[in-house]
Amino acid sequence: MPLKVDEIRSFVAVAQSGSFSEAARQLRRAQSVISIHIAGMEAELGYRLFDRTPKPVLTARGRELLMSARRVLVEADRLDLKARSLLQSETPALYMGIDLELEAPVILDLLRLFAKDYPSVKLQIENISSSEAQWFFKKSAMNIALLFSSEASLESEERVLGLSPVCIAVAKTHPLATKSSVTVDDLRQYRQIIINASDSESPRPKIINDDHWEVDSGLWALGLAARGVGWTILPRFLLTGRSSLGSSVVTIKAPFSLVPERLVLRVKSGEVDPGIVQWWTKTITRNKHRLGLDPIPVSGEAQ
Repeated sequence: MPLKVDEIRSFVAVAQSGSFSEAARQLRRAQSVISIHIAGMEAELGYRLFDRTPKPVLTARGRELLMSARRVLVEADRLDLKARSLLQSETPALYMGIDLELEAPVILDLLRLFAKDYPSVKLQIENISSSEAQWFFKKSAMNIALLFSSEASLESEERVLGLSPVCIAVAKTHPLATKSSVTVDDLRQYRQIIINASDSESPRPKIINDDHWEVDSGLWALGLAARGVGWTILPRFLLTGRSSLGSSVVTIKAPFSLVPERLVLRVKSGEVDPGIVQWWTKTITRNKHRLGLDPIPVSGEAQ
């Protein structure tokens, strides 16, 4: 079973306070509940988070997990606050999620065109990551989203609008940039920057090197690669139009297959005017080159 937010909250409280009883007071829970949460996490993970002699002290693995646990709680609190604010406000006619990593100037141009063609539509926009889309569709009034996703949605209608090829990016000054071709062994000699979503439902990233850093944003991975910190696997759309970063990196051919990222339009059934869905479909298709997209292969065509 996946870890629960309540368990993570108890873990962070004990780690910060150094006491099960103090954590229980802070969270207004019985101490036995806190103990059960920690024991449940340890059983699920297969290792101890605390040494308990005489007070709980984080183990090495517990210390490594703590930063990620705090980040999960920040995101959970942010989503909870957003959900409550939506409950207290009038639901917009169109509540749209837009992927954080889409090229902002291009999307702003498209929104300007949308405002011209649909002047009476009330629109609320939320910048989200692909890993957050499922939560927003389930827990909020969001009814349409434009995002990159490698996994099909089972809870909403979905149109695939284009594919962004995936490549390996390194700084122009990186040793790998001088090679005409690279092998897996070559990649293992240098630090990898991986993009790893915090939710349990996103696919795991391709990890080639045990020496790797993890970030939760493609833009952070690109920025670190541009500064020579390591190499990273990125969808090509992140290199489109970002001259300050893209001009500092080069792409190299991967010695293994890489699956393109899909740009999809997700819609809650029956909640969005079909004309609006068609408008976004046609508009993205017309602007696919500005977004670094390849067309969807026709059935039977070579991938």
